[in-house]
Amino acid sequence: MKKTIALILCIALLLSFASCGLLVITAKTVSRASDSRQTQRPDYDDYDDRSVWQADVDKWEAEQKLLSATTKATVTDLAPFFATGSAQFLGTQESQNLLWSPVNAYIGLAMVAELTAGESRQQILDMFGAADIAALRRQVGAVWESAYYDNGHEVSSLANSLWLEEGLSYQQDTMDNLAYHYYASVYQGDLGSQKINRDIGAWIDHNTGGFLKKATPDINLSPETILALYSTIYFQAKWQDEFVKSNNTKDVFHAPNGDKTVTFMNKKLAQMNYYWGDKFSAVALWLKNGSRMWFVLPDEGYTTADVLTDGQYMQMVLQQDWENEKWMKVNLSVPKFDVNSTLNLKAGLQKMGVTDVFNEAAVNFSQLTGDVPIFLTEANQSVRVQIDEKGVTAAAYIEIPGATSPAPPEEIVDFVLDRPFLFAITTASIPLFVGTVKMP
Repeated sequence: MKKTIALILCIALLLSFASCGLLVITAKTVSRASDSRQTQRPDYDDYDDRSVWQADVDKWEAEQKLLSATTKATVTDLAPFFATGSAQFLGTQESQNLLWSPVNAYIGLAMVAELTAGESRQQILDMFGAADIAALRRQVGAVWESAYYDNGHEVSSLANSLWLEEGLSYQQDTMDNLAYHYYASVYQGDLGSQKINRDIGAWIDHNTGGFLKKATPDINLSPETILALYSTIYFQAKWQDEFVKSNNTKDVFHAPNGDKTVTFMNKKLAQMNYYWGDKFSAVALWLKNGSRMWFVLPDEGYTTADVLTDGQYMQMVLQQDWENEKWMKVNLSVPKFDVNSTLNLKAGLQKMGVTDVFNEAAVNFSQLTGDVPIFLTEANQSVRVQIDEKGVTAAAYIEIPGATSPAPPEEIVDFVLDRPFLFAITTASIPLFVGTVKMP
């Protein structure tokens, strides 16, 4: 009897726009994902009556204020998960590049919470600081709508899907909740068949602008899989202030396994905020869609693991009342890199208190079905991040079958990432990606 569950998600951050094209799915559609409920600011040219336009603008501004407040509260609730998860998953190796996507893991596991009940659900709610499933739904909605952005040139959008085994009974109310609160489409077919494998590949290609086309033909679900979840982020952005290629230099990066000569991108006397903490210093580069990429350099004598374990950097990344910053001129040197890693998140999640969903005897998937015992077997996430002079490209694939440091004394500081460092890519202070670079 099939009784394993594969939780599989994908993320892609794209540098350049690619048309997604028409999506054709042969599997039965159980429910369709809700569109983003984010509204656009009313355009004065669309109105004949100024008072009506002003009333709609006031309504829109009130909605944006509420979304901002909800997102800020959500980030506060999720801060322990972001910090603890980053330490669990990225602090284990001092010589390897390690990456994960906090928001990807969050949304995938939130969907699992919607499918479960009892202690199985409660463990996930506790990890996310959500009082109940209604609170979790509000969290996900705030994260989703805050991360969503599309002005026709810069794009940041998310997509989720749930795939059910043919003949598996399900609760339609739960499927409708997934569609509305988690923006997830639900499909049903013969999981493990080539037909469904192609459907899933087409869905991923559609929602990542074809960025993962080389990987999607390799999708091959086991015939024992009874359920699979996929999630994507489509992200197109360039640096707000691009690096000039002619300013690149070849220099030494001091990797744990020996010095290597790599290409550094350079900015001289760039004006920006310089940040610092007990064990690190940092800068953040803006992208044109309002997102930021943080670069965190451990102080001499400390490692990336020290910074991750301490967790103070996450307070800075999430912009939670961080005061250790100064507007300065910075001589910045950032190595071009293309890094990737594959992590098994299962052990880390269990250490963080999520155990029942991996335990066949304890798990409770009663919100999905009562017919078949289902449990998670794995939680694997693969991530790739690449940066160059123009911007950021990244993709992730997750499967679940001490006193304050003194301020800088000078008005000009050299910030040279020539030894292992951390990075984070954030939107509205929501960490999409966090990683450690040991060797560019």
